[in-house]
Amino acid sequence: MTKKLPRVAAVHDVSGYGKCALTVAMPVISAAGVEVCPLPTALLSTNTLFDNFTFFDYTPYMDAHIDHWKSLGLEFDSVYSGFLGSEKQIGQVERLIKEFNSGIAVIDPVMGDNGIVIKTYTPEMCRSMAHLVSIADVVTPNVTEACILTGRKYEGEELTEKECLEICEQIIAMGTGNVVLTGVQRGDGKIHNCGIEKENGYFDLTIDMLPYHMHGTGDLFTSVVVAALMRGYDLKAGVDSAANFVYDAMEYGKDIKDIFDRGVAFEPLAYKLGSGVYVR
Repeated sequence: MTKKLPRVAAVHDVSGYGKCALTVAMPVISAAGVEVCPLPTALLSTNTLFDNFTFFDYTPYMDAHIDHWKSLGLEFDSVYSGFLGSEKQIGQVERLIKEFNSGIAVIDPVMGDNGIVIKTYTPEMCRSMAHLVSIADVVTPNVTEACILTGRKYEGEELTEKECLEICEQIIAMGTGNVVLTGVQRGDGKIHNCGIEKENGYFDLTIDMLPYHMHGTGDLFTSVVVAALMRGYDLKAGVDSAANFVYDAMEYGKDIKDIFDRGVAFEPLAYKLGSGVYVR
């Protein structure tokens, strides 16, 4: 009997230092027993939080990259995208989804945070991202991104359960199959990750809020969700796995030298993803 090794096409940038994007997605998804085929969007010496980083835009080469994959007859169990640097790149992800047997399309619509839209995102790019979301199977916006997608006024990270349900329903109405609204606060000392799963309806999962932040947590969260989906778990189980993994990795690494520059120390705990979900 032929064994099955799930395969993900991961469309993200590569930062040589300051873990995020592909330097998170590849090791995390691989640790869960899933093959990752990267399609870089850009190559950077560090992530953009550092001064004077070098930047190489891979956009002109992405179509040739995709063409070669197509000539090989590759098929993917998932296309998973994060930060995209241009409207053309958004179209290239759409091409991947439509032209390949792409299985589950997971879109993390990285457009902003804390009410601030990323400077490179024009209104046209936001509209294109909304279109990409409409053809996705799973989307994982934070509160800022959900407000951009739905045209809702951003009024902070705190949302009631009713507001979360309304936002999730609006995003589902755009055409996506399933949605996870991440990083919601309610003044209860918890982080709420809320969503609508096509098969099981609305859910609201909580985890304790830590008193510090690290970069790369969003990429880490969605990568763990993708890993779980590829191993046959449902979305709710993937979200629970992701929240616990991110929390424990942040706690594990908080006293490591330069950790707030380096990014979340997930590596020592990655082996616990071997079953497809995080085992504490």
